[in-house]
Amino acid sequence: MAVSKSATPLVFTFVPPLPAFRRMITGFAEGISHFETLFAAWGGLFKQEMAAQFESEGAASGGPWQALSADYATWKQAHYPGHKIGFLTGALMNAMTGGGGYTEVIGPHSAEYGMSDSAEARPYGGFFDRVRPVLRMAPEWGVAWQEMAQDWLAAEGRSRFAGGGASLAAFANPSVTA
Repeated sequence: MAVSKSATPLVFTFVPPLPAFRRMITGFAEGISHFETLFAAWGGLFKQEMAAQFESEGAASGGPWQALSADYATWKQAHYPGHKIGFLTGALMNAMTGGGGYTEVIGPHSAEYGMSDSAEARPYGGFFDRVRPVLRMAPEWGVAWQEMAQDWLAAEGRSRFAGGGASLAAFANPSVTA
């Protein structure tokens, strides 16, 4: 392929110069030591996704949950007519969606979401999840968690490089404008 001598060359200019930019990015990444704001936002996603699981009887993240046995379905209809799979008293759903029995432990480097050890639903929650998986993630949910992490990193960057905390406040509370 011949290049015309009159062709204008493509030129990239980096301000700051590329080595300085690399140092800034490295310093930014090394400077992130607390993830609580991101973890709290992920907790909101977790509760929304668990609510969708119970509302759709598992279909929100894949195929619907296994049907009830005939005997149990008959008993449940007689005692709790119209209640969906996964909802008898509401204790299990509440413990996974932010109500009674729910726990959210957020630290600088880790987070836990879900049923507390003292939840009323604890004795049967594990059995229920083995038969009817509550804690499975739909592909689009994984994308939402990634996008939230990207938004958090962008807010961190704006906050660090602009010298203010307004961007992080806007991330933590979308009603706040940056």
